[in-house]
Order: sequence, then structure tokens, then C-alpha cells
Amino acid sequence: MDSGLHLDDGAIGVFNYANLGGHGVSLPLYVRCFLVGVALWYRGRSPPSSLPFCLAHPSSAAPPMTHSLALIHTQFGPYHLARLRSLRAHYPGPVYAIQLADQEALRAWTVDADADLITVATGTLESLSPRAIAPSLVQQLDRLRPDALVIAGYHHPAMRAAFTWARRQGARTVLLSDSQGRDRPRNPLVEALKGAWLRRHCDAALVAGSRAAAYVEQLGLPSDRLWRGYDVVDNGQFSTPRPLTKAAPHFLYVGRLSPEKNLRRFLQAYARYRQQAGAIAWHLVMVGSGPQGAELQALAQQLDLTAAVHWAGFQQLANLPAYYQAAAALVLPSVSEPWGLVVNEAMAAGLPILASTQCGCVPDLVFPGINGALFSPWDVEQLADVLLRFSRRSPCQRQQMGQASQGLIAHYTPDHWAIALSDCVLFVLGDRRPE
Repeated sequence: MDSGLHLDDGAIGVFNYANLGGHGVSLPLYVRCFLVGVALWYRGRSPPSSLPFCLAHPSSAAPPMTHSLALIHTQFGPYHLARLRSLRAHYPGPVYAIQLADQEALRAWTVDADADLITVATGTLESLSPRAIAPSLVQQLDRLRPDALVIAGYHHPAMRAAFTWARRQGARTVLLSDSQGRDRPRNPLVEALKGAWLRRHCDAALVAGSRAAAYVEQLGLPSDRLWRGYDVVDNGQFSTPRPLTKAAPHFLYVGRLSPEKNLRRFLQAYARYRQQAGAIAWHLVMVGSGPQGAELQALAQQLDLTAAVHWAGFQQLANLPAYYQAAAALVLPSVSEPWGLVVNEAMAAGLPILASTQCGCVPDLVFPGINGALFSPWDVEQLADVLLRFSRRSPCQRQQMGQASQGLIAHYTPDHWAIALSDCVLFVLGDRRPE
């Protein structure tokens, strides 16, 4: 039964002192009544810290509880390691970094060996059996017992096993996602099943931008459980001052040489651009490797572009700033691009961006006339015209666009990523959503 008497921490401390009988000390009744009166007098007049030390609440000096989290990726590349360092600096608890494998076939990254990573399986991810990786990951989670799991995607069976483990153990889960609805054709039935699974297993998500947020919300995760800022790079690595001696203005492409990048149409558009620009046409530098490498070089030869297109091959992250600093603009013509981290890199280096409307980052990072231009990836003539009009801009206009890029990308950093993710994790750890 509620007596209507509600005491703050300081008053409770005095009240406890008045009942020391429970500690083996017997006080006369009139003394206990006097101390209760003191408790009522102190209520609302003095904060607990101003009370005599013997009257303070026993729990007032207790240290805050820390919660551990596990960050799980298929593999930790240079981008992930930059974010991990910031997360360990900002998150108020232990951070375990778990990678499913130490190599991926699609990316020949060189990774710091001293990154303090937990590797589930040694070898190339695509060659390892998912049925073997999933139970090994679960064993690691059983050993570490993290309070929260931050999981990059749910496509791989081991990632889904991590979500299932968390649900069974009562741990909280945060999804990392940059998928967008326009990446590829979507099957309504599959999307409905995916949404039902996601709502059951996921507490919140850190997504790349507005399109990724819209897609995850469409799957059924409420907007108040979505944080943004997933796709970031170490801007400082790319924003170093440009060298005094620069190459002639040229276009730059950085990425895989694969069908989703739409590079056949890009080369066709570039050939038309050169016909229209004539003698003042810019050259094109292609950085990257992939399954279409030989096919694209043969196409460039057919289009009489051998002398104008320069193939730099795959480059490690440490070598990329020099390519960005020498270029006049980045071109990203993809038909499918969840985000486009090369756009972050180029913007940090001070480059204007010419991007396909299919790239997930464009609503958040690319503003036509301000720091670049947009085009349909299926319209060769439009892309050729975008190249022509941009190459006719004055050096001053291009410089202003590059400065606008640096201003826009300034808040997309590993520190901002770590702050947003920490806030998300702490939210779900404090949440008691009904199952």
C-alpha cells in the first residue's frame, strides 16, 4: 500500500541509518523518529553529494555498468579498420572485432596485422563452406558473450546465425546496411519474408543514407530505430594538399571492372564526348580490376581510345590519393551501386562528382551545379553531354565545386560513424521492447 511518502536518495540514506537495527545496531525509538524527521527535512533541500558521508546512499558511488559489443564483418578491410579505431575510442565498453575470413575474392586488400581481430576461418571467404563458418562464429560468440552484436548484413548464413544467437541469448542487435530498393529487381514475396525475419531479429540499424533508410523502413523497421552515417572513409587520408605540379585535366574512374559498373556504356559515351570536344578532349584514367578488364580494353581499342584511356589496374588504398589529387572529376556510371565509397574519397580530395542516378549516395552527397552533375546510366548521349559540359567549365568553377565537395563530406567521418553507432547500441541496450 502506498503511504504517499516518497524520499529522494539523500533522505533514503538517512532513513536507512535510522534502521540500523538490521545491521546489528539497536537504536531507541525516539532516536529513529528523530532521524526520520531529519530525512524529511533534507528532502528537496540538498543533493546527495552535499550530505554527510555517513548519510549518503550506499549505491551513489557505484561505477557505471559497461556493456560489450561484437562488430562482425565478412572481412575487415582498410575502411573497416579506420571505423573500428574510432569505435574503440568512443564506445564506453569492450569492442570485439570479428571477421568471417581473412580474405575475400573480390578485394585484394592489404590489412594491418596488428588490428586485434578475431578471425573465424582462415582462407578466402568464397571458398569456405558457410555451414562450417556459422557454427565456428557461434562458438566465438559463446566464448565472448557480448551484450550487443553489430552485424554487417544478413546475406551470409553466418550473419543470420549471429542474429539467431543474439535472440536466443537475449543480446541486442544492430544491422549495418547500405542496400537500397533500386539495387536490383525485388520479388515482393521474398521482400515480405525478409521483412518479417528482420523485424523479428533486428533491434535497430545504422544505414548509409536516405535511400538505405527508406529501404529498411519499407522492410518494416521503424524510422525511430534507424541511424544514418554507415558509409564513411578516413577523409584525412584523401584531403592532403594537392601537389604543385599537376597533370592535364582528366576524368577519373575508380572501382571494379564489372558489369554493374556500366563501363561499356561509359566508354561509348566517352568516345562520343571525344568526337564532340575535338582536340581539347580530356583523357580518362581507369583505376581498378575485375572480370571485365580484358573485354573493356578490347572495346576501348575498337572505339579508337587506346591513346586516351589509361588503365592503372588495382591500387591499394594508400595509393589512391595521388590519383584523386591529379584528376579534375570522378565519374561513377554504375547501374547498381548501394552507396559508392569512391565518391566519399573523391569528395574528401576536393573533386567534383559526375554520378549515375542509381548510386545510393547521390541524394545525400551529390548536388547538381553545386559539386557535380547527375545522369541516367542507360543514356549514353546524356552522359557524353555531361562530360562535355563539365570539361568546358573554367578552372575556377571546378575548384569551387571541389571545395563544395569537401564541405559536404566533412561530417562523413569514422568519428561520426562511431558516435552514431555508439548512440544506437546504447539505445538498444537500454531498450526493453517486448519480444
